[in-house]
Amino acid sequence: MKQTTVLLASACALMMMSCDNEAELANMPEASVLQTKSFIAMDSDYQIVDYAGKKCVQFKNDSTYNAIMWKMGDMSDDEIGNLFYGMGFTSQWQLMQEADQEQELIVDNYEKDPIQPWPSKQIKEFKQKYSDIFMFEPYDSTDFIAHYKLKNSFYSPFVNRDGVFLIGDSVVYAPVYESLEAYFGPGISMYGENMSTSEATSTNKAEVKYTKEDGTYVKVRAQPSEDGTMWIGPDEAKKEYKRVKCELLSQRKKLMWKRHHANVHFRYQLIGSGDGFGTSNAQNTAFISNNNQVLLSIIDPFGKKDYNLGVYGKNNLITGKGIEWSLTGRMEIWSNEIPESRKGTSKVEFITRKN
Repeated sequence: MKQTTVLLASACALMMMSCDNEAELANMPEASVLQTKSFIAMDSDYQIVDYAGKKCVQFKNDSTYNAIMWKMGDMSDDEIGNLFYGMGFTSQWQLMQEADQEQELIVDNYEKDPIQPWPSKQIKEFKQKYSDIFMFEPYDSTDFIAHYKLKNSFYSPFVNRDGVFLIGDSVVYAPVYESLEAYFGPGISMYGENMSTSEATSTNKAEVKYTKEDGTYVKVRAQPSEDGTMWIGPDEAKKEYKRVKCELLSQRKKLMWKRHHANVHFRYQLIGSGDGFGTSNAQNTAFISNNNQVLLSIIDPFGKKDYNLGVYGKNNLITGKGIEWSLTGRMEIWSNEIPESRKGTSKVEFITRKN
């Protein structure tokens, strides 16, 4: 993945995740169906085990889980996807690679001969095959690209089809979207040929669809979301910060939508509560402020890519009530194929109150 970031320090440190606050973690009952086996060596950080009749990844403990998450921050997408490959385990990341290839094959075969009947049967069978783990755009019949139900696709390389992995003797269920509307929103694809969102009507979703001179549609989208918390600072004075990520999307359409390479320009200006909005150093021992700064990133997501925006601080509530977490601002998106004058914009607003 090609990526250029202007005015923003590397956010790879944010990939070091503890068990996400949104993730559901439960201790296994005594009569568990988990069939464990001893770790082969003391330096084995994870193993593949059977749980509920299916293969899943079991991390040795919290420390090894966090260490592997940190390691993944410096790896390519393919390296991450192959990290847990083998021994009969199939991750959601691997299933997404298969789904993307199958979807593009349907698109390519139809676009080669558009006078043939619409491939409704193939599309229906494709959606049914992956309906338990992926979502599909509900507004546009020409868009049947698969999207993770996982709220954070970072889990995808090490969760099985049921969205499960283990840390020690605890089962972790990765958080998922509860509805199509929570992810897709109202759907810009249904509103015309050249459309873009605006701050007046859109919150936490910047999107633009544009028609090129050859009649090809291109679309890019930025959709931020909160991503749990992390602790930053020296050991004697660590503070809790909330992570925020952004899913970037790039697609093109001749007759059907498919993944697309583009240099996506993503500009944002954010103000956070507490210490403000920013990032951390590589060791997570210092907070680096980017509060209220205009930041520009140029990224090729090729379809969909989660991008780590940064973190923001927590208000110290003297009375115990009020706004505990707050991130506000604006964002813009366009690409090398979409003029900046046609950019999509949106306000950004994440507010958590404590009553």
